[in-house]
Amino acid sequence: MVGITGSVGKTSTKEMISSVLEQKYSVHKTAGNFNNEIGLPLTIFGIRESHQVAVLEMGISDFGEMHRLSTMSCPDVMVITNIGYCHLEFLGDRDGVLKAKTECFEHMMPDAVAVLNADDDKLATVQTVNGKPAIYYGKESASGVHKSVYTTNIENLGFDGMKAHFVTPKGEFDAHIHIPGEHNVYNAMAAAAVGLQLGLTIAEIKSGIEKAETIAGRTNFIKTHGMTVIDDCYNANPVSMKSSIEVLSHAKGRTIAVLGDMGELGSDEKKLHHEVGEAVGENHIHTLFAAGELAKEYVAGAAEKSSDVDIHYFEDRETMTQELLSYVKEGDTILVKASHFMEFPKVVEALSE
Repeated sequence: MVGITGSVGKTSTKEMISSVLEQKYSVHKTAGNFNNEIGLPLTIFGIRESHQVAVLEMGISDFGEMHRLSTMSCPDVMVITNIGYCHLEFLGDRDGVLKAKTECFEHMMPDAVAVLNADDDKLATVQTVNGKPAIYYGKESASGVHKSVYTTNIENLGFDGMKAHFVTPKGEFDAHIHIPGEHNVYNAMAAAAVGLQLGLTIAEIKSGIEKAETIAGRTNFIKTHGMTVIDDCYNANPVSMKSSIEVLSHAKGRTIAVLGDMGELGSDEKKLHHEVGEAVGENHIHTLFAAGELAKEYVAGAAEKSSDVDIHYFEDRETMTQELLSYVKEGDTILVKASHFMEFPKVVEALSE
């Protein structure tokens, strides 16, 4: 059993790890993001005798939930991607998120290992799990924690993905990750670390990284009416928002960020929305379409960082969508992203019709 949790990137990391492990094993993985107290048991019930490895995504929003999830799964390898600003209404702050996520350590198998992102300041404090050293991954230059897997020579190819040089205890290799965004280098490092734990060769790990693909709602590129729509609207938080905006900034032609409110951010919600707006300005995005009460902070943040952003604010998604359809044109690249409750998949549908 390989368990995966974290504030951001659980599903994309699950897909990357599964792609790597499929080079050697028959893998059963969480469908979509069935990662809660209903979805996880359904995934476990789907395991068959033919499966050699299960890759299980585990998502929580409150204390105690990870205890129950990890009791069901009893991971042999436990991956934590990061500790971010998610579910703060219930968990308080990032220290609360760390405490809730690491409940999983209490229910790992006796010989289990934890695979952690060394470049996350909270995870870097863990060091040992159940008496065993944590296995860390990260960029060579990012933190002082010893990393079993790290990358150098990272090259951003825009919409063509990322290239990086991987260094592991079993050897080094270059890989082309065909999914855009620097966060996917981290996903690939996590997958490499897990692959090494489960006995894969360097060639198998490289092959799995390069075969990984995007899934619907997660930085999925849709070509429609001469435009490119980046469908990343399954969910949103400050870290994933900034990552997606950075990906958008590499597009040619007019770039349009279509952003809606983010939920469950607690007392800092206005500040965190403002920072996402600042990222729009700092990344020189051409146009911002924002919808929702908190999205006013996107507008303020973007205007604060750049006077060149063409800003359009709307109270609701429906009115925004109507105006957006009359605004877009051939050659545009459009990022669509918001928390799930904003129902932004309907925006993607409208753009694709």
